[in-house]
Amino acid sequence: MRYIGILFFAVACVCGCAFADDIVTMPTANQLKAGELDVAAYYIDLDFPSQAPQFIQYQTLYLGLTDRFELDIHRASVDKDETSVVLVGSVKLLNETPTVPDLVFGVRNFNQAATTLNPAARENSKDPSVFLSAAKTFFFNPMIPGPPLVRAHLSLGSADRTLFGEERHKGLFGGLQFLIAPWIGAVIENDGADTITGVTIMPPNTGLTIKGGTFGDHTWIGLAWRTDLF
Repeated sequence: MRYIGILFFAVACVCGCAFADDIVTMPTANQLKAGELDVAAYYIDLDFPSQAPQFIQYQTLYLGLTDRFELDIHRASVDKDETSVVLVGSVKLLNETPTVPDLVFGVRNFNQAATTLNPAARENSKDPSVFLSAAKTFFFNPMIPGPPLVRAHLSLGSADRTLFGEERHKGLFGGLQFLIAPWIGAVIENDGADTITGVTIMPPNTGLTIKGGTFGDHTWIGLAWRTDLF
């Protein structure tokens, strides 16, 4: 059992960079440690009729305040709609071990920002939402400290209407993240409204992650950078 614990810790240290932020907007139990900073920019190409928004420019900042507490800032500039900033706070309740998952509780939009100009949805978009997220890592070969591996996510949440006023993250949602090799990963998840897929490429020794995939009927690309502040 002691050997398994050491093995698990080693893999977490090597592969943690692949799992330390959410997938575009969906909450997970991935959590930064104290002093870790992750910034990212996304472009979401929307498959909507021409009179509706055609794209979103989405930026995120994740900051590990302590090993337990994380603050996230999400800015969305939506074509033909509101530009908004949503704040997310989360606390880690459990650390993952060979037998216990990571467990995180969080609140989205605790600043109560309006995120759409649509009068029918504007007031509801201000409502904060809560989530309880669990994640567990499984190794394809438990005796080898490294990928391939898969990380399973399951969350329970209240309605979040910060994207187009559409209801997401209500009830159960989650999915799977794969680390195929140290520099490439993949994801398939469902946020309660849309299925999200993606591929991530992590050039070694750069702190960069290049991402792209689908968000329901839409497509997205992104670039993230990770660093330690101290």
